[in-house]
Amino acid sequence: MESASTASPASAQKPEIRTLALWMLGMATMVFVIVVIGGITRLTESGLSITEWKPITGAIPPLNEADWVAAFEKYKRIPEYTEINGPAGMTLAGFKTIYFWEWAHRLWARLIGYALLLPWLWFATCALLGKSGNGGLRGWLGGFRLPPGYLLRIFALGMLVALQATIGWWMVSSGLLVGTDVSHFRLATHLLVALLTMAGMLWTALDLFALTKNNNARPARLTGYSLAILSVLVIQLLLGAWVAGL
Repeated sequence: MESASTASPASAQKPEIRTLALWMLGMATMVFVIVVIGGITRLTESGLSITEWKPITGAIPPLNEADWVAAFEKYKRIPEYTEINGPAGMTLAGFKTIYFWEWAHRLWARLIGYALLLPWLWFATCALLGKSGNGGLRGWLGGFRLPPGYLLRIFALGMLVALQATIGWWMVSSGLLVGTDVSHFRLATHLLVALLTMAGMLWTALDLFALTKNNNARPARLTGYSLAILSVLVIQLLLGAWVAGL
């Protein structure tokens, strides 16, 4: 990537922009962590242990023995259990182990959503109300705003996070009725969208860090060479996901 240096001045103070950059860097780190957790989920074959998608109430795991038994009974209905884990003698204790990794994966995904959504709502409110010297709610909220263009940019990243959650269930659902594994095509989509989201967050963080050094810094852009390298990388990641899925 290379950066140009002529654009409209940033509207926030440099310490505030640095805070925004650290926020985006933290978000990129959270996405990296969930990719790692997803890898562990894949290696432990835990991804199909939760057979329902409950975006809100699903954050609460089974809290007593009856709840665990009910969750295990749902798992017993899918091909992965009837064809593999059931004949292998999986017990409730074994089910709890694989359930933990899938639950942790989904819980961390929820945390990513909240960590991105709640600050964005704050900044959106600031932008809506604008700066005001009259005090009150307008004056209090108007003092900390995103630089021009970043409100929409971070909203787009939020849409990627929401899309990723939908793709995640789309992937899991492919292994609940037919076969004992999820579709490797859907698995690859799930991984690549996660990496795209992480890259977008990291890119945004670096652009914000650039603003702390130069108020006129423009967002970095891809060159022809970097696009070629990126294309090769995407193909390699796609093939790797297919291998893992198969």
